[in-house]
Amino acid sequence: MFLALRDLVFAKGRFALMASVILLVAFLMVLLSGLSSGLIERNVSGIKLMGATHIAFEYDDIPSYTNSFVDREMWEAWAKVPGVRAVTPLGNATFNARNSNGTPLTIALWGIVPGSFMEPQVLTGAPFASDPRGIIVSDELLQKGVKVGDVIRLDRVLTELKVIGTAPHANIGHIPIAYAPLALWQEATYGPPGGPPPGDELPKVLFDYATVIALQVSDPSGLAKADEEIGTVTLSREESFNAAPAYREEVLTVFLIQGFMIVVSALVVGAFFAVWTIQRTPEIGLVKALGASTGWLIRDAMSQALIILAGAIAVGGVIGYAMGRYIDSTGVAFKLEADAIGVTIALLLTAGLIGAALSIRRIGRVDPIIALGAER
Repeated sequence: MFLALRDLVFAKGRFALMASVILLVAFLMVLLSGLSSGLIERNVSGIKLMGATHIAFEYDDIPSYTNSFVDREMWEAWAKVPGVRAVTPLGNATFNARNSNGTPLTIALWGIVPGSFMEPQVLTGAPFASDPRGIIVSDELLQKGVKVGDVIRLDRVLTELKVIGTAPHANIGHIPIAYAPLALWQEATYGPPGGPPPGDELPKVLFDYATVIALQVSDPSGLAKADEEIGTVTLSREESFNAAPAYREEVLTVFLIQGFMIVVSALVVGAFFAVWTIQRTPEIGLVKALGASTGWLIRDAMSQALIILAGAIAVGGVIGYAMGRYIDSTGVAFKLEADAIGVTIALLLTAGLIGAALSIRRIGRVDPIIALGAER
């Protein structure tokens, strides 16, 4: 550590410049980590709040919450599968709508069976049992002027929905969710605009369809066989995140950016220490001539890299966390998670050390005689 600390003091300007680059990368990585977590939360928070362990979609190579279509025979068949504790259909459809005061809204209307394990927790207002034509909305809609007692009219279908309660923050595809009784969802999705004519009833066949089937599974061993027999494809709740609109693309984009920054960090650190090693070749040759081993010199150089990386990443991480707390308070799709930040910092530190190790290895090839006579 003697040479490492001596170099840090002697060439503090160069090392400060190097540390500032690492600090900036760490700062950006923490912000990207928060952005990634925020995008995931805004996209699939409604799925995370589900009481289901698995979701059965209509069979498709790429299952989707927007394109799936299931019928009563399917969910009744799933109710008979061994290892499945509970089954309930779930409807999902996106609507443009208007609030009572004319404010335009975009909502993801979810149809659920009242009293099932899919019924949302009510923060304010009343549950479905109080009004068969009432809806419970995500509290995000409160920021858009929606309140309990308002009537929301769906564009095109003209169905009117009365807000009877609010639920915890729930989105799918970045669209706030409004929970409705399944029969009301089926009426709005499959029925005629404005509902049936006075005195008429909607055909019963309209109430035999939904989007997906929510399952509570105690033993998943029979799911593959049941899928083949029923004509569905079943995913765990976490796996079904990929079936949410644009989820896969958003996460892949952010991860690619993070990956490029980690690679850039490794290259920058490697290039710096490669140049630094070349400039110190005479000093390295002298220390070798005095009896220092190659292993000792490499350990000394790596400890120098570790000090710079750890210090710069720690400072950059703290600044990034502080900035992230501010961004989180503004309502942007941003969420700080300790696990995600920890993994990001660990990857950045590891990449930096790998880059330093690849450049510092040239120390082993320094010949003391040649190095000492290099300038003559």
